[in-house]
Parts: sequence; structure tokens; C-alpha cells
Amino acid sequence: MINAIKTRLTRRLKALRGTALAENLPPSRPPCCYLGDQRALAVTGGGHKIFLDTRDVGLTPHIALDGIWEVHIEKLVRRLLRPAATVVEVGANMGYHTLSMAEAVGPTGRVHAFEANPRMVALLRDSIAVNGYDDRVTLHLLAAMDAPGSLSFATHPSHAGSGYVVRGVPAADFTEHVTVEGARIDDRLPDLPEVDLFRLDCEGSEPPALRGAEGLLRRSRDAVIVTEWGSGMMSRHGPVAEHEAWLGGLGFVHCLEVDSQGSLHRRELGTLSDVVLADLVFSRRPLVF
Repeated sequence: MINAIKTRLTRRLKALRGTALAENLPPSRPPCCYLGDQRALAVTGGGHKIFLDTRDVGLTPHIALDGIWEVHIEKLVRRLLRPAATVVEVGANMGYHTLSMAEAVGPTGRVHAFEANPRMVALLRDSIAVNGYDDRVTLHLLAAMDAPGSLSFATHPSHAGSGYVVRGVPAADFTEHVTVEGARIDDRLPDLPEVDLFRLDCEGSEPPALRGAEGLLRRSRDAVIVTEWGSGMMSRHGPVAEHEAWLGGLGFVHCLEVDSQGSLHRRELGTLSDVVLADLVFSRRPLVF
């Protein structure tokens, strides 16, 4: 499985190549500061202080030294969000996108960030606090699924962003395992009237995470879903074609793929089962930017 992670990382790095760092970094960039206990404090290109896991070789080096990560996703999400918007994020990780979205929605908005990895949650909790976003970000330590219950969660010490809910035999190179709580978003956010944006990157658990939010999705007529789509990982939770059809049944019939340069390309429902890895945008109506 580690080879698959390296392939995914290479794809992410393509999005960083050619990025005009001068447009993303503060004029005077302070160095990353090691705090001990495998923690570091850095500043993102957007000016947010962020706590990082120094064992990680996937995200941490790029955020720590360049201040950016998945710029194509960050820019897309910022285009979709407005002040006072409500966001549900599944797979918050260390919180790079969480902080950016919290800034975008403003003090009257709300971000519900779900993350199953306890170590990532500890880092993100501190990042939320140090940036003064406790008023708008609610952090949920759990795996968003389609049914409640205890789950096995596997992580790789050098790839903090690749932890996943185990189905069957875990990958041999994922040597760290922890039992986590699984819950439905509908059960955790029963009083949330609607949401403007779902952002998901949870290593194949996107289908059960969304199924567990079906009630909220039905209430949110203008919701947009921005999700990582990896058919191989997603197939651990059932046929990808069924998930695709389920989204269409809820009215999410418009699909765009955002490439590493941020360009949007139309995709047709019924053709996504063989997508190896992509970032997709689903909506009930055509999006106009």
C-alpha cells in the first residue's frame, strides 16, 4: 500500500510545481519552529499558524517550508464559500484546509471538522485555538460512517494523511492501529438545518461518510460536494458504481473534475467507477464561477 501512497503524493506534488510562491506566502516568512514531541509550528501561505507532525513526509515538509498544500483545492473551496457559510469537512487531518475555510466563512459561519486520527485531532485543536477560530470551528474526534460503532483505524508513521478505516486485512506497512468511534453525521448534527459545502478526503471512506449524512444532504438543496475520489480505496466499502448512482439519486447529477492546476473539466455520471484518483465536485445544478 505504501507504493499507492507514494503515487498519490506524486500527484499532489504536481499541484505545487509551478505555483507562484510569492502569491501565497507572507512577505517575510518566519522559519518553522520545532517544539519537541514530534511537533512543529509553522505559518501557512494564508498567514495561519499550524501545528504539524514532524514524522510525516507527505504534508509536513511542504507546509513547513513552502506554506502551501493542495493549492488547487484551496482556491476552489475559497471560490465556493461565502461569509456565514456552513461547512462539513471529513478527513480534516492537520487542518490546512480547515483553517482556510474557517477564515472564508468568517465569525458568523461554521466549520464542522471530522477527523478519526487522535494525534491529528490534538494538533488541529491547538491550531484552531492559536488562530482564534474556536468561535466557528467544531472539531469531532470520530470516523464519519453510515452506522455507529467501534472501528479499527490504521496509520503509517511517515504518512499522517493516509490513515484509514480498516476493512478486512490491514496493509502490512500500516503498523499503528487504534480503535476509534464511528458515527453518522446525521446523528451528530441533527439540528443543523443545511450545509453549503461538504469537503471530503478520508482515504476511501467517502461513500459511508456521505451515506451517514443523507438527511443533511437532502435538507441542503444548494450543497456542493468537493471530494477525493479513488475507486480502489472506495471499493473497500462497496461497489463504487452504487455510490455514484446513489449520489445521482439525491440529485447530484453535475460533476466536475479539478486538475492539479485548478482547471475544471466536466465528467459524466456513470463513468466514474474506474477513476483511479481525482478530485471531483458534485452539485445539483451547474456551477457558475
